[in-house]
Amino acid sequence: MISYEKNIENMYREPAYATGGGTRRTAWDIEWQDEPFAASDAAVVSPLKLPSLLKDIWETGVPSEEAAVYIHVPFCQLSCTYCAFFKKKADEKGQHEYAKLLCREIDALAGRPYLARSRVRSVFFGGGTPGILAAEDMERILERIRTVFPLMEHAEITMESSLSDMTDEKMDAAISGGVNRFSFGVQSFQTKIRNGIGRPLPREQAMERLAHFAKKDALMILDLIYGLPGETEETMRQDIRDAKACGAAGLDLYKLQLLQGSPLAKSFAKAGKTLEVPYLQALFRAAEEELGVSGASNISCTHWKWDAREESVYNTLAANGSDIFPIGMACGGKIGGLGLMKPVAEAMYRGAVLLGKFVPMGARKESCYQRIYQAIEAASDRGRISPAALETLCEVPFTALLTPLLDQWADWGLVTKSGDIYVYTSAGRYWYRTMLRRMLHMTQYMLLGRSESAGRARFGDMMNMK
Repeated sequence: MISYEKNIENMYREPAYATGGGTRRTAWDIEWQDEPFAASDAAVVSPLKLPSLLKDIWETGVPSEEAAVYIHVPFCQLSCTYCAFFKKKADEKGQHEYAKLLCREIDALAGRPYLARSRVRSVFFGGGTPGILAAEDMERILERIRTVFPLMEHAEITMESSLSDMTDEKMDAAISGGVNRFSFGVQSFQTKIRNGIGRPLPREQAMERLAHFAKKDALMILDLIYGLPGETEETMRQDIRDAKACGAAGLDLYKLQLLQGSPLAKSFAKAGKTLEVPYLQALFRAAEEELGVSGASNISCTHWKWDAREESVYNTLAANGSDIFPIGMACGGKIGGLGLMKPVAEAMYRGAVLLGKFVPMGARKESCYQRIYQAIEAASDRGRISPAALETLCEVPFTALLTPLLDQWADWGLVTKSGDIYVYTSAGRYWYRTMLRRMLHMTQYMLLGRSESAGRARFGDMMNMK
């Protein structure tokens, strides 16, 4: 029998685990012992075994308590310099044909017992640029979603778009079909910065369009990125003021990631430039301070809201490991403990859909401890960690495992203690991904007597973004 307490005792004897994760000078100036994380027992599923595994899940699998649907639209009209994700060039005919494929794929899931047992709380149209679709295609896809998926009452249905692609006609059609939340990737309001990353609308025009869209019968969420070339503390503060002035219900604030293969990453490499941590921190602190002044409330380490109705349901479900049904090509999801990747090759995707099949390109079987890892990730995403609550939920000694670490982080200024809950400070929210990886490695040590990622983990994937 595994002795979790003995593993914890042995772990804290090791110098690498007795340090709090690094060497601190201030809460913002920490030299972390940071390593990417991947569960050591997660495994790629053989393509030969995948069909039978999926068949068993569809027939007898037990769904997560709540679920989400992800609809992927890979088409883009703009060419954002920071993006390295799969995308297809805008093509009106191709987009219409793709919308028909999405409808056929959704119909192929109708009647699946697993789906019938699910409770879908969120639908998310991502991309690419879903707002690029024609109004009639949006209506058709939304109608199929409402028909096939068991949507919970008041389910959050979000559609991403650029400002350049959304129109009144499209927005009205989407709202009529059930969309109640729109996410616009503004990234920055400053004209020079926007132009530098491939966003054509100047600040004044962007604000005017957003203020107009905010009057519609749906919540409006904005994405901002800190670290873009040309940003200063004052431009970050102005971006927050502009976002509120436009009528945004909420705001996502993301650190710039120099993704391999992106034009921006290439330009940085060519110029011998890097993203300096003190610069990124100054921008983040300025943005957070302005968010506080504006009256925004923090609901995760990357999301704030001005409107009480805003919940960011999809991101919450993703963080807590809920099922996510992936619809479309070149996207991922999860059902029944299997992480799925849909075909990137258009011919492969089209062929499967035309045969009436839901066929992933590949799959990974989750760790047998995934529920425990996911509980840590969900708490970290919220920026509120209760070792006692985690212990009750997961039935492993999280109090003994995490309390010494969290107390040390409290001394470092990364968390504050309120009763038995540790709440992330501004510095903690900046470092939250690093802190999450630390807790995951420690959790794996508790479970297995060691922490290793079998060479699979690497910085750059979603779990291991810097």
